[in-house]
Amino acid sequence: MTLSAEQKSTFDEKGFIVLPSFFNQDVMRAVSDWLDQLQDVSSNTSAHAAKYFEKSPLTGENILVRVEHVLGGNDAEIADLLLDSRTIDALTTLFGEAPVLFKEKINYKHPGCRADKLHQDQAAGWNAYSDFFITMCIVVDPNREENAALRFMNSGNYEKSLMKGEWRPLSDESDVSWADDEYVMLEADPGDVIFFDCYVPHGSPPNASNKGRRNVYLTFNRTSAGDLRARYYADKWKTYPPNDIEHARSADSFRV
Repeated sequence: MTLSAEQKSTFDEKGFIVLPSFFNQDVMRAVSDWLDQLQDVSSNTSAHAAKYFEKSPLTGENILVRVEHVLGGNDAEIADLLLDSRTIDALTTLFGEAPVLFKEKINYKHPGCRADKLHQDQAAGWNAYSDFFITMCIVVDPNREENAALRFMNSGNYEKSLMKGEWRPLSDESDVSWADDEYVMLEADPGDVIFFDCYVPHGSPPNASNKGRRNVYLTFNRTSAGDLRARYYADKWKTYPPNDIEHARSADSFRV
């Protein structure tokens, strides 16, 4: 998809843009079915997928919160749907050069899931790999206020650098008391896409509703920075390996 000059300008100014109905209903049905298979604890559909379970701070239950390293093997068809020419064209416009996939994850914001505290993605140790990334958030289920829709800084009042040290959120609050007039809540529908840079502050509250939501996050770097994905995941699994439902971590152990 070729972005307009206005869309590129908005991204450069605010750090994100929202593209409604980027993917059609057929694509989103296929993605939704795929996510259903991935979350099945007993499923071997994607042997390479890395699943992360946490203990809910709201209910005490052990729940799946995300799955990473999902685009490969049996998931090549999904990769082709999501990494199509329109995706690559949009990212090329935003980067100024072709993109390379850095990492990918699905967030399962099930009922009882903890907050994603206000943060910058770059604070998750990404400076060891490159100084700039763009993430494509693909909305799979309706994102609404009741099921903890994302909040993004909407003022552009941030620098493209870390505002606090690595591994530190910008706020320790687990609600959205930080979401003042500079922030906007992004209610979105299946097929909508949010492109955002690695420095724009964002987060979401706990999901205290009975409705879950799933979003797919594909993060890219510039081609000139190299193909970093294998190195990133090798490093990550040494310090923060996937787990299983019987060994769910506390929410405090979460890393972006």
